[in-house]
Amino acid sequence: MSEKKWYTVSQFIIWLLIVPPGILYFLSNQMPEELNLLYFFLFVIFSVLTALLPIKLKGDPITLLMWVTIPAFLLYGIAIEMIAMQFASIASLFVSKGNLQSKIQRFFINSIMMFILSIISAGAFYLVGGQIGSMDFWSLLIAVSVYRLIHTTANIGFINFYLQLRGLKNPFTKKDIGYEYSTIVLILPLALTFYFLLNLIGASAFLLIGTPFFLTIFFIRLYGRSEKVNDLIKRTGEIGSSLSVLTDVDKVTEQFIAKTRELFYADTVFLFNNHDQWLELDKIHEKSRLANRNSSSIRLSEGIARMVLTTNEPVIYTKRNDFKQFSTVSVPDEIESVLCIPLTHNNKTGGILLLGSNRKSAFKDYQLKILELLGSYYIVALDKARYVQEALLRSERCALTNLYNYRYLEERLHYEMDRMEKRDIDDLSVVMLDIDRFKVVNDTYGHQSGNDILKGLAEVLKDALPENGTVGRYGGEEFIFLLPGFSKTDALKFAEQIRNTIKEHPFIIIPDLSPDKHEIVVNITTSIGVTSAPFDGDEAMALLRNADRALYIGAKQAGRDRVAAYAR
Repeated sequence: MSEKKWYTVSQFIIWLLIVPPGILYFLSNQMPEELNLLYFFLFVIFSVLTALLPIKLKGDPITLLMWVTIPAFLLYGIAIEMIAMQFASIASLFVSKGNLQSKIQRFFINSIMMFILSIISAGAFYLVGGQIGSMDFWSLLIAVSVYRLIHTTANIGFINFYLQLRGLKNPFTKKDIGYEYSTIVLILPLALTFYFLLNLIGASAFLLIGTPFFLTIFFIRLYGRSEKVNDLIKRTGEIGSSLSVLTDVDKVTEQFIAKTRELFYADTVFLFNNHDQWLELDKIHEKSRLANRNSSSIRLSEGIARMVLTTNEPVIYTKRNDFKQFSTVSVPDEIESVLCIPLTHNNKTGGILLLGSNRKSAFKDYQLKILELLGSYYIVALDKARYVQEALLRSERCALTNLYNYRYLEERLHYEMDRMEKRDIDDLSVVMLDIDRFKVVNDTYGHQSGNDILKGLAEVLKDALPENGTVGRYGGEEFIFLLPGFSKTDALKFAEQIRNTIKEHPFIIIPDLSPDKHEIVVNITTSIGVTSAPFDGDEAMALLRNADRALYIGAKQAGRDRVAAYAR
């Protein structure tokens, strides 16, 4: 048996030994002589309704249950109050968050705690002279006030003790405790008015007090929902703003998924890309981590995402039975609710976003529009990031070879020199290479063939690039390697390897100047110059000049197809 299941079983055993026998004991010994069954059932029903309609303060549910349990206690004593409390504890399971096992655990703890609180509060009530059925207002006010104060204090104490026992953080702040005690001012007048009206006008008091109470709760919840919607819209705008300043496509997607999961309390997030009416599962966020999902494309005839792509309409499923026949793509077994929308921009659906929750009815209709708004922010931010990346690529890269250009190489060289000055690296080497007799290649085969050789050489250089190194086109047929952490000896060894690799590599071209358009193999050689810092100098531009001098004086003038080191 797993630790969680054993914990649940142990809670059940403790509950079984305390609560049912305890309630039976009080029913046997504290049961009133005359019990109005209509009152009893109405007390239970009103307690259940109150538990099902909590109001929320800063996201935390508050149940004003004692407006109905205190009159039940004053009329019939502890036994009836206990039963009303236990039914309310059961009802609260339907509005609490979490999976079934966590809800069951919470019920056992709450039930035991409510049982003990009922005994402690009733004891305090009797201790200060309170009497069941009394109509003496002032003595009753004092006794009920003590009852309510003791109940609130003990409740906070029990929760704090339980959390400490489990090594969890106490959620109560001073403000939260203040709210708990302030409800006494609201509950006591309402509960006492209810009690006295029951004695004066009978069952009509349930209607007279219950109707305005539940109407008030309804309007508070309605206002709370509008406030929640406004808060979601505000937070959505903030997320949109944070996405818009990002210029990396992957970071935009990662932050969008993480923030969406957080905003909608989703347990799993699927992001699909649309490739000409084929969906590919791009990323998935589950178990608090983001991962790429290696998956084959999902054809248009499959899955929830397919349905949304086909109709271009969002969908909500509140329980698993409603969607499991459509679910074909690794939806975890614990997922109970689904919210799925198309990511559309300029009448084109670029992808599908699917949120999953382990709770039933986790997503509401109003969240659809908010998620669609967030999705539009994401698409716009993604387009902007792509544009910036493409513009950056054009400014940093050589259009022909897709290697870094001279401007970037110069900036990178200064960056690496700064790192060396800060002792982040001990050495920095520059390897400059030039294609031998490249003009002959162009004159013989044509400039397009020369470009093909440059592109092919760029691929060879990229394949040979060491980790943390940088390679770029310096200009014309010259290329540069920046090698942080390479000593001069290491750089010379690397240069010799790359020279041999290029010499043995067959470059396949179709000559422009030949009347027969067929492929031929061309071999080229290179001359290479090597210099290193700090051995050969400690300035960025001096290193470039030294590498250039080694290339032309030490390699080119010495016969080409060789490596030369800079010599002072």
